[in-house]
Amino acid sequence: MKTIGIVLAGGQSKRFGEPKALALRHGKPFLLYSIEALRPIVDEIVIVAQPHIRTKLSFQDASWIEDDPQYKGKGPLAGIYSAIVHHEATWYVVLPCDIPFIHETIIRMLKEQADDAFDAIVPYVNGRLQPLIAIYHYRVKSLIYNCLQQEEYRMHTFLSSCRVKRVEMKEEQPFMNINTKEQFYKWIS
Repeated sequence: MKTIGIVLAGGQSKRFGEPKALALRHGKPFLLYSIEALRPIVDEIVIVAQPHIRTKLSFQDASWIEDDPQYKGKGPLAGIYSAIVHHEATWYVVLPCDIPFIHETIIRMLKEQADDAFDAIVPYVNGRLQPLIAIYHYRVKSLIYNCLQQEEYRMHTFLSSCRVKRVEMKEEQPFMNINTKEQFYKWIS
């Protein structure tokens, strides 16, 4: 069962004001925290990012791609779809680049829940699904394509077309994403 890790680093970071993938926590770029959480668990890592991110960071054990041109700038679904189209596997572990508290244990717990009866294995934390820190079966490729064709880019709408296995998790900090400078100064610096 081949598993690929997808790190989504292609967002515009409008609320943050600069690329979140490059923001630092303890001297390490946020993007590296996602990669380090994936490394011991997946067979391959694919980073979906704009070229200016790739020019500033380099990882020997990761492939870099951009969104497919027809879906460029259409959000996380476009990034996930682009990675699935170019890198075939059975399961895909998806992480954003702005979760500097993520760790390997969370990913391992999710992967242990992988079940071919489901399309998506999604953490349920503090009453909320976390679809951008989740595992997706290859089957979702056509479901994502349908959403993109209908110009429906919301993750929760996509999830409504999937057979989802919710995995309740108590620890909240690994799921904390940093979207603004205020959050950065509160939690990081």
